[in-house]
Amino acid sequence: MNRKFLLLVLSATCACTSILAQAKDVTVYRWVDENNVVHYGQHEPLEDDFTEITVETTYSPVQAPLKESISDEARDKQLNNQLAQASSIKCKNAEANLRTLNDFATIEVTEANGKSRLLSDAERIQRIQQSEKEVAAYCK
Repeated sequence: MNRKFLLLVLSATCACTSILAQAKDVTVYRWVDENNVVHYGQHEPLEDDFTEITVETTYSPVQAPLKESISDEARDKQLNNQLAQASSIKCKNAEANLRTLNDFATIEVTEANGKSRLLSDAERIQRIQQSEKEVAAYCK
């Protein structure tokens, strides 16, 4: 992902969080219904007999300690490790798919609409070819 874009998103998120953290007063309404049940809510009730309660909030999020700045080399190494892990997972999935497609003559799949059906021989061969390509790409 582009680092500048990631920093922009992070900055926007921090700005929104700090704006929300500045809320000071919350109004809560208390009323009793016809069955003598006490209710609380943030919206003014339809009943005429209610009590307005103002609650002062002093929300301040816990600041995480700043991480030490890591070098571009360390960041690249970390990214490469993450990519290697993702490739390993995709490799295992592709190998499992290929084994299943090769080991069983009839394969049942579930469509997007939730209905199940059997793969035709042509579809099975096509999926075997696709799985072989994925194994070649991810299992280096």
